[in-house]
Amino acid sequence: MDALAVLGIAKAYHLAPLTRDPRVGRIITNIGLPWVWEKQYRARLHLIDPIPGIALERLEPVYWPDELPKAKLDLKQRRYLAIAAQYGLGRGIGVACFGPDGRSGFLGAVLPPKGDPPELKIMQRVYAVGQASFQVYCRIIKNARQLPALSNRELEVLHWIGRGKSNSVIADILGISPSSVDVYVRRIFAKLDVTDRTTASIKAVSLGLMVTGDYERFVRETIGRSDMQGDPLG
Repeated sequence: MDALAVLGIAKAYHLAPLTRDPRVGRIITNIGLPWVWEKQYRARLHLIDPIPGIALERLEPVYWPDELPKAKLDLKQRRYLAIAAQYGLGRGIGVACFGPDGRSGFLGAVLPPKGDPPELKIMQRVYAVGQASFQVYCRIIKNARQLPALSNRELEVLHWIGRGKSNSVIADILGISPSSVDVYVRRIFAKLDVTDRTTASIKAVSLGLMVTGDYERFVRETIGRSDMQGDPLG
């Protein structure tokens, strides 16, 4: 808030986690905004607030209400903007923030009721403040549990689990028996504290133990283009 104050911003709210599904429970932190608004936001307004979702889609600062695609907002979302304006949230800059282990949050920096649209440099500074603050937030709430220690073989099995391969197929790929794969899978589940393959994959991605297939494909395509252009060091 001290950093935002330098930019002339005295009110803000923060949500975590940030998801596309507003029904997921969120922690809200309110600085300088009416308690009545926060109470209503916790109760029902969070379900129709379109700003966090739009910030997540754009991955850049969003100035509301001018930059919201009004034609795509439904009646409830437009009503939220009207209600928010009544409580002093008529103008602001929304920022999606990201941290380690798949953590995400949202910063809504509220601007004074009247004034010109913020300059690009102001929006960029709010973005920088949001990202830096969220890194601190992640350190504060960081789980003390250490990253699970998986062996190289367990990481191999986990990789193929994430690609949707069955135990028998994984056994063929790695050249080991299906019973051995069964043992590795049980160990992986125990170390990740999960009970199914889907949850294991999601948790592995969030912990940085593996990447998604889309990212792997992007890497392969990038390497392929580099090979076609020739090795600049060759």
